[in-house]
Amino acid sequence: MSRPFRLQPILELAEKEAEKSAARLGTLNLQKQQVESKLNLLLQYREDYLARFRSGMQDNPAGDGWRNFHDFMDKLDAAITQQRTIVGHAQDMMLKGQAEFRDRQRRVKAFDTLAGRHRESESRRDNRAEQRALDELAATVTARSGRGR
Repeated sequence: MSRPFRLQPILELAEKEAEKSAARLGTLNLQKQQVESKLNLLLQYREDYLARFRSGMQDNPAGDGWRNFHDFMDKLDAAITQQRTIVGHAQDMMLKGQAEFRDRQRRVKAFDTLAGRHRESESRRDNRAEQRALDELAATVTARSGRGR
């Protein structure tokens, strides 16, 4: 009779933690994509606004438009800088999430290796016990057949 793997509850816990870590990594990856998308949108908006301003300046080079343009571009550049900081933070969080996920996966693999070794050991133990029983049965049959003559 095989003995149960005593570390099975820890293996199951490690598997659950790895699943949670994978889910967190997925969420972090999605968040990173969203903040990068917002940054790209801001950058594209900046380019479009700059192109429209240049086009408008050729038609009507007024002084107020230039000042308003600079004020707006300063605000837009500040928003872009802030969004780049947010993207950097999201990238850092995703890298930490990846490291955590790899760590959880290694932990599961280690416990799974131990479980595999336990199964192999128990299988060998069961096979030896079965072989002993067969040997004893053969010896009993041989002893009986020797007495019967």
